[in-house]
Amino acid sequence: MKRFPDCLLRCLLAAWLMLAVQAGLAQAPPAPAAPAAPPAAKPGDAPAVPEAPAAIPVPDIAVQSENAMLEIRQLDNRGRMEETLVSAERGLPALERETGFRLREVRQLRSASASLDTVQGLEEALRDIEQRTAPLRRDLTRVALQSDRDLKELDRLEAVWKATIEAASAAAAPPEVIDRARDIARTVAQAKKRVMDGRAQVLALQGRASDIGTRIADARELLAGASERAVTRLLYRDSPPVWSAEYWSGEVDSFSDEARNNLVNQTNTLNDYLRTRESGFILHLVFFGLLVVMFVAVRNRMDAVQGTEEALPGSRQIFDMPIVSAMLFAMLCSSWFYPRPPRALWLLIGVLAAGPLLVFARRVVEARIWPLLASLVGFYLADRLRALFAPLPGVHRVLLLLEVLGLMLFVLTWLRRNRDAPHTVPPEQRFAWRIALAGVRAALLLSVGILAVTASGYARLGDLLMRGLLASAYTAVVLYALTREGLVRGLLHVPPISFLAGVRRHRATIAMRLNTWFKRLAFLLWVMLSLQATGFLQQALDWAGEVWNASWAIGSLSISIREISLFLLILWTTWMLSRLTRFLLEEEIFSRVRLDRGLPYAVSTTVHYIILLSGLVLALTAVGVDMTKFTIVAGALTVGVGFGLQNIVNNFVSGLIVLFERPVKVGDTIQIGDMVGRVQHIGIRATIVHSTAGSEVIIPNGKLIADQVTNWTLSSQLRQIAVPVITKPDVSVLQLKTILLDIARANRQVLEVPAPEMLFLKRGVDLFEFELRVWTADVDAWLQVRSDLITAINEALSNNALAAAAAEHPPPPPETV
Repeated sequence: MKRFPDCLLRCLLAAWLMLAVQAGLAQAPPAPAAPAAPPAAKPGDAPAVPEAPAAIPVPDIAVQSENAMLEIRQLDNRGRMEETLVSAERGLPALERETGFRLREVRQLRSASASLDTVQGLEEALRDIEQRTAPLRRDLTRVALQSDRDLKELDRLEAVWKATIEAASAAAAPPEVIDRARDIARTVAQAKKRVMDGRAQVLALQGRASDIGTRIADARELLAGASERAVTRLLYRDSPPVWSAEYWSGEVDSFSDEARNNLVNQTNTLNDYLRTRESGFILHLVFFGLLVVMFVAVRNRMDAVQGTEEALPGSRQIFDMPIVSAMLFAMLCSSWFYPRPPRALWLLIGVLAAGPLLVFARRVVEARIWPLLASLVGFYLADRLRALFAPLPGVHRVLLLLEVLGLMLFVLTWLRRNRDAPHTVPPEQRFAWRIALAGVRAALLLSVGILAVTASGYARLGDLLMRGLLASAYTAVVLYALTREGLVRGLLHVPPISFLAGVRRHRATIAMRLNTWFKRLAFLLWVMLSLQATGFLQQALDWAGEVWNASWAIGSLSISIREISLFLLILWTTWMLSRLTRFLLEEEIFSRVRLDRGLPYAVSTTVHYIILLSGLVLALTAVGVDMTKFTIVAGALTVGVGFGLQNIVNNFVSGLIVLFERPVKVGDTIQIGDMVGRVQHIGIRATIVHSTAGSEVIIPNGKLIADQVTNWTLSSQLRQIAVPVITKPDVSVLQLKTILLDIARANRQVLEVPAPEMLFLKRGVDLFEFELRVWTADVDAWLQVRSDLITAINEALSNNALAAAAAEHPPPPPETV
């Protein structure tokens, strides 16, 4: 019993000592230590808590509240999404329906019967959907990013004003101040809710737009295989030959549900496209109206100048029908207003353009070619009519055979009647006839091939070739009628083009060159439309893109067709731009402004070199040449200048001095040594002078600066001619003076002002020396004038029985005063 208290006492004492040690350690100051870097965040760790925002001091709450309201209004204005949301909500449902419709069409394509025409139409429809969806996706992405930035800013404002309310309440701020802070907090919360609601709608619309892109990608994967199979199937027989009993027993009255569905789908596609392109249709009508007004103005203008210019009657025939011409041009420019149109729209435009085309061609083309053009238009319309029987493959095939036979019969008849036409037509029409004959012969050969493949059972291939042949011929007819020179020349009478002095003086030349370029562009357009009619335009563009991007590596050097073509194209464009600029300067500027002689040439030459140098730098930059590497070349060139390029650089700098200082100008008559001639051209290295002997003398520019050059026409076009006269001492000076002055005044090339004069130069023992000085404005013919004067003086002195003789080798004439 005595040990129990001892044990209890020892336990209490030990517990008290432990508590005392722990209390002492807790009160001891910590040892100084370097601040440790915070541990790196691990993937599973929670995000770091941001620092609490600082509360606004109570005296600044009123001012900061106004700033906060202004910032919220700016956020509302900047982040306004109503227009984007309305546009997306209005456009996405139609795009989703059209995408679903196209995707179902693609999935329904059967590998054995999918035509190339159908596949190409679906590819164009998918491209159109993708192009219409891309702007919506871009706008939605922009709005979503802006919403995220606005939310971050509103979160910061909400935290700041929440802390401000708590600090103001703790500091016992006036109730009005606290209420003001609470109003700002509520406004921030409302703005945040609006932004979050809009952001949710934007994200939902973004998801719908992304679904459209995904479905289009799926459809394209299916179309890629269908397109390959459709091209391959063209080389397989898809129906029995026409001479087999199987064709006549079951093929003629068979009905293709797929062909009917294809026709219905094309109609629905056209309706959907026109409903979504109402603005384009209105703009097309406005464009047509503007063309009518322009053609009427040209017609009235040509009535005013009728008879004053050649070749206007041909142009007048074109503009006598402004509505027809405007309609034809408006239909040709349909692609400007209907991007990515379905194939049915092109067919509709082609059919509607047939009437205006026949009326237009009747006026502008040769009378013997017009029947051919009219027949081609008729065959094209018949081919479009045959397409309506596509649901009946047998009947469609019979109509195709009849159409080919009719085309062959017409071509043979026309060739027989016009086989001698190229030799009997006027020379200006022979080129058109050669082109027409070549095209008709090619059409005859292709028609024979179409007849053979169609009769043998390759109906798809025959239909494709026939459609391509007629579409190509129809397009050629339209472009041939529209690229007549009279049309271009007539348009040059339209203000403000007709106000240009260069156009008035060179209208025929400008019209000819513009028409040449229009014909080249028309040929390129004809190739593209012909490929589009056969369905191979996209394949041709893909192949052209591969060729354009092809490159070869030769060691470290990489050669690309794109870079070479781009380099040459920029240089050619620069050269043409330089020619056009100099033409405009000479015709429009220099002809209206009075400048010193030679200054226009200097300005034109300087502009020419600046444009060419800029084009060269641009071409090198476009092909990826690092211009900084030319510093090495410039350093090496500097060393070379000091040795072998001194003369070249000297002539170059001298040429610049001649152009700007203008001591010698184009057209001046100069004398260097014994050579006298007229300056024809001042180049960058040398000047070309046409000498009086008829030769072309090339003089380095450095010689014009360093050597003595006599310029007879620098300040005046007058030249003094001195004719020495030597007589015996017994001559009558007054009588001789009268004779010499009369001879000078009788010469038409001798000027009256300054007046001719005779000088008594020397009185010797056995001879007198006189000199007749006259002035002439014909600098180039001064030697002839001098010769005429000497001849007349000798004749006059002989007739007057005065002993006198003109020096055969007189000293050189004095310089012009």
